[in-house]
Amino acid sequence: MKDIIKHLKENWIRYGFETIVVVAGILGAFMLNNWNENQKQKIIEIQYLKRLSIDLSNDITYYNRRISDSKSLITVHREFISQLYQKQSSLDDVKNLFANILWNSEQLTSQNSTYIELTNSGNLNVLRNQELRGSVINYYRENNLASIHISEFNEVSSRFLIEVGKQVPNLSKFYSFHDDLYDGVDIIFDEQFDFINDPTSKKFQTIDNAIATYKLKHSVFMDYFRKLKEISNQLYKDIQKELELRK
Repeated sequence: MKDIIKHLKENWIRYGFETIVVVAGILGAFMLNNWNENQKQKIIEIQYLKRLSIDLSNDITYYNRRISDSKSLITVHREFISQLYQKQSSLDDVKNLFANILWNSEQLTSQNSTYIELTNSGNLNVLRNQELRGSVINYYRENNLASIHISEFNEVSSRFLIEVGKQVPNLSKFYSFHDDLYDGVDIIFDEQFDFINDPTSKKFQTIDNAIATYKLKHSVFMDYFRKLKEISNQLYKDIQKELELRK
């Protein structure tokens, strides 16, 4: 025992140094592993930021298109209502009335695949900027709410269109693109379309209500698209700034 103690006393410097080397090696390996992991996370973060940026850019283009479409549809519906209350003297007048009307019920189809991947994979926290992360979450929350409301409104307007089909089963004859179907057929205006000049008739009111509903729908949709465009545009700018900081 005395020999062991004596040996340790005589070699404590060497053993101490070796211990320090071992500990330093372990700590170094640990720090290197952490550094490598951080570098991987930074690369993943940049990749996600770039993908979100592309999605948002596509969304902005999409919202611009939907805003333009909504404006056009609102104008068409307003013109239809104005012309509807004027006298239609012939079948050609009725066809001209319905020539530009569109029963549009397009759903909201913005880009959210990157965000879904982020949330499903548990990688949302890879976005280190907490404020930016919150903005991303908020945008896609607003997008989802708008999508639900748009879908609900489309369903309501579709029911109005179904009612038009029930009340006016010969509606297809109003459209000029069906002329080839009725070529040579004797269509008597007074018997089949006299309701179009009677605002008190059930058929007239059904068409009137349907058009008014579609006009209102696209007015509401346009507000959603404008709001989403504003949010997505700001988020796109914030992500670009974040990418500049990551260079």
